[in-house]
Amino acid sequence: MKISFGVMVNDAQRFNTVLKKSVLPGEIHYITNPKSATNGLNQLLEVIEIEGADVAILVHQDMYFRQGWFVQVQDQLSILPESWAIAGIIGKDMQGRFCGNLHDMRIVDHINTTKITEDTTGNLIHCFPEPASCFDECVIIVNMKKEFRFDESLDGFDLYGTLCCLQAWEKGGTTWIIDAFAEHYCSRPFSWWPDETFQARYKMLYDRFHERFTIDTTVLVDKPNMENCVIKRW
Repeated sequence: MKISFGVMVNDAQRFNTVLKKSVLPGEIHYITNPKSATNGLNQLLEVIEIEGADVAILVHQDMYFRQGWFVQVQDQLSILPESWAIAGIIGKDMQGRFCGNLHDMRIVDHINTTKITEDTTGNLIHCFPEPASCFDECVIIVNMKKEFRFDESLDGFDLYGTLCCLQAWEKGGTTWIIDAFAEHYCSRPFSWWPDETFQARYKMLYDRFHERFTIDTTVLVDKPNMENCVIKRW
């Protein structure tokens, strides 16, 4: 399994002091200040395809991966079904529950949903790999055999973790959250709020896909009620 990494960079210091300190094999391909996330990631996927990789791991510049992460990812990917198209390490499950294993460095607690029990019997809600309804965009893993590319009609730099699931399902693929703990030195403040442009992009995805699929995002607690235009924050 040949794996290549790609990252969009808009802060060279963040890239050099966080992601590049990770324990990862080989070179990290990067693109600086693309016009949109979907455009930039497609350019990275083109480079990774030419390189002949089996898997592309598209990460944020503020992610840090410790010793052993790469091997853990390989082990998790090896047990996915042939239908897998996209994977990630944090997102929501098919019931809309937060799912994954991550440390958001803005908070003390680790996010680890394997510790959440379903009932008093101690049954775990999530047994990884877990089917995903959407991903946090900090890590998106692409099966290059599926010839996946992001739909560039989605502009901006949000919601492509939702888009990739919808596109994968549209083509008969499956999407998964794997157990691969990492650290996210996120620079987005807790005061951030989905603005009108975010809402317009969500509505675009809703209009296109809602008759066939559930549209969700890790940014929001609940799926928005598009008929009443209600969006709730965390």
